[in-house]
Amino acid sequence: MKGALNFSFIILAIFFQSVSGISGKFAAITLSDATLFAIIANGFYIVSLACLFFQAIVWQQALIHYPLSFAYPFMSLVNFVILIPSALLFDEGITIANVVGLCLISIGITVLSREMGRSNVREDALS
Repeated sequence: MKGALNFSFIILAIFFQSVSGISGKFAAITLSDATLFAIIANGFYIVSLACLFFQAIVWQQALIHYPLSFAYPFMSLVNFVILIPSALLFDEGITIANVVGLCLISIGITVLSREMGRSNVREDALS
């Protein structure tokens, strides 16, 4: 149970990073003027920064429990999370290259997580 709680820090880091990226895109397309005040006053930009703040906090918690070499490949899952909202919210296309790239990322994450799963990650996550 404690291992699942510790792994939730990685999941939350992925979530906050994804929401930050989506909010950043909304900020960019709703920005009427590129002045410093307009950027700072943009609600989407504020949400993006807040998500980055929370991502930094949960990421540090994840790194307390897992080696960086195990945890960081999971951040590539942000690409999966971003793909569908970018198509639905911003009318950006999903190409064959996107799908092939995500498949390659999936293979890499699987290989790395299995390799690290055989090492001391379980012991570290439980302590």
